[in-house]
Amino acid sequence: MDSERLARTSYHHGALRQALIDGARDILAELGHEQFSLNEVARRAGVSTSAPYRHFRDRDELLEAVAADGYATLYNCLHQVVLDTSDPADRLLRLGGAYVRFAQEHPGLFMTMFRGPGGIPDEVGIKSYEILQCAVVEAQRAELVSTGPSPELLTMSIWAALHGLSVLSLRQLAARFGMDGPPEELAAGTLSALLGLREPGT
Repeated sequence: MDSERLARTSYHHGALRQALIDGARDILAELGHEQFSLNEVARRAGVSTSAPYRHFRDRDELLEAVAADGYATLYNCLHQVVLDTSDPADRLLRLGGAYVRFAQEHPGLFMTMFRGPGGIPDEVGIKSYEILQCAVVEAQRAELVSTGPSPELLTMSIWAALHGLSVLSLRQLAARFGMDGPPEELAAGTLSALLGLREPGT
């Protein structure tokens, strides 16, 4: 039985599509974008090199699907923080830590999420951003952070700081400038300096 027929008999109801996405995530984690190819994804899935084109138009469309998968993973991480704490200050700091930790634990996925065509998050990505904005609104209502900037501006500023910190950390630049340590500590220190929040235990 050739690989094309094996693909038809081994995968059902979209299982091949998800297998290709999972395989792409693994390759990005191991090799990065430079060595990423549809042929390698197909090889790891055990299908012919033409099989991926039944689900994805080209390499970029597969990367878009990987990015969407990444946004779903990030959303689950941030949503868990919301479930775990009700204190507005603690929630904001822990959301920051979860964001930076996600980037460090999934570097290939993280970079893929922000390099696709247009770099625009999907609906789940927007929901992840809204989690952060809700935390900002709560912190402003509790007067734990400045109420001068609008929630939209403050949320964007926080995201920009966290995203920049994540990228610098992945490129080993944060450590070169004395910002090293667990993601939660890096994020808490950055947000405390930016917002005037007191870090837990201080």
